[in-house]
Amino acid sequence: MYCQVSVPSHFTTLTKATTEFRLLFRTFAHGLRACLSALKKIDAPVPDGSLMLRLFETCIRCMSLYDTDQREGSEPMEMLVGALLEINPRIFQEVWTLKVDFFFQTAQKRPHVLQICQALFGREPTSAILVSVILRHLISNLPQLGEYDDTTAVITIRLFKMAFGAIAMYPQHNEPILASHISQLITECFPLAAKATKPTNYYHLLRGLFRAIGGGGGRFELLYKEVLPLLPDMLENLNRQLLVSDGYSRDMLVELCLTVPLRLTHLLPHLSYLMKPLVLALRGGPELVAQGLRTLELCIDNLTPDFLDPTLNTVLRELMEALQSHLKPLPANHHNAHTTLRILGKLGGRNRRLLEREPELKYHHVSDPAQVSISFGGNASGLDLGSTTSVAIKILKRHTSPYRLQAFDFLQGSVATLLNNVRTSLPPSSCLTPVIGLTWARTRRSIRTLFGRHVRRHPSTGYTGESRSVYSRACPLCLRG
Repeated sequence: MYCQVSVPSHFTTLTKATTEFRLLFRTFAHGLRACLSALKKIDAPVPDGSLMLRLFETCIRCMSLYDTDQREGSEPMEMLVGALLEINPRIFQEVWTLKVDFFFQTAQKRPHVLQICQALFGREPTSAILVSVILRHLISNLPQLGEYDDTTAVITIRLFKMAFGAIAMYPQHNEPILASHISQLITECFPLAAKATKPTNYYHLLRGLFRAIGGGGGRFELLYKEVLPLLPDMLENLNRQLLVSDGYSRDMLVELCLTVPLRLTHLLPHLSYLMKPLVLALRGGPELVAQGLRTLELCIDNLTPDFLDPTLNTVLRELMEALQSHLKPLPANHHNAHTTLRILGKLGGRNRRLLEREPELKYHHVSDPAQVSISFGGNASGLDLGSTTSVAIKILKRHTSPYRLQAFDFLQGSVATLLNNVRTSLPPSSCLTPVIGLTWARTRRSIRTLFGRHVRRHPSTGYTGESRSVYSRACPLCLRG
């Protein structure tokens, strides 16, 4: 039994028309490239800017024909790139300057058109012009980066990274262009990230910039000169935002701190800013751990102990704990373990200076919380005294607070009630009574030492300023005495 599915005639017509349009556009793109190349060879008048503007915009719009099959659009885009390479550089700059916003809007809907930019960045005649136009446009819209939706943000950061990557291809042409923008780019990213809805977009941008400069192998002297004056403020901003960040944002800030695009000699006066990020990196993910180990080993190899040790001592305990966490056998990461052992060997026993310091003990609360039993309607329940006690102690420490007397009354009554509960709940009471009395005396002396003359005595001592009945209401011990 066969089932026939009827396809609407308009759908078949549309599919056939799209196929014919694709073929027609491919032929047109090939002919455009051939015509422009021939005109250039015979020194004939080339199309002016207005005509090329119309051709460029129309060709970009025709890329919608390949939305369903983007692989077929690669060949027409290559032909369009070839046609753009044949036009005059002045006209090329005019076309991109006037149509860069249109291209950016189209790329948000059809990201595959970014292949055109990628190809033009890689060609020497057009690379510098396009880098200049793209950077100028993206930086002018930098305040919106933190509010973009995910698709637009990805397109923006990808265009930035393409422009940064072109610096390494043709540094003699593109490095001065980036150098003219890098100061504004770095100084604006930090305040914008602090108030943006999506600050990680700016961190992605800075990470791409730092990696592009750092991957140049020290070739970009112009960029180093522009970044060097910004170093103190940049490290201070990174550390400040590191204190209020967590999760993925904190990992990105740590990476930015450790990949600042400058030589180690430039970082020496500000090395203390790298210690906290270094510890956090060694406690992070695999990539951060590898980066942190490389940074620490680089410092040990190139800096003398007299200079490095005082800086390391500020985070020595945290640093040694982080390194120790990587000294694990398989199936843990053996590469990190070997690197850590090598680093400890290069320290030459200096890590053992931690033994001269007092141990950092971690207290684990194992007893029951302080509670008093109260009854409402015959139902007994425990009232936690912890939070209220903390408030009372804070009030006592404020010498100008008008509630210090009430706070001390509360603390005195709470301590007396808790000690009374201990005496009644742990038989035999005759054995515990001396202990309770001694505990109360020591508690009273400690409180008197802490808060001075504002502390009143226990009722059993016979304080003359208040009647015994007042204390009897506050202290159950008096009721039993």
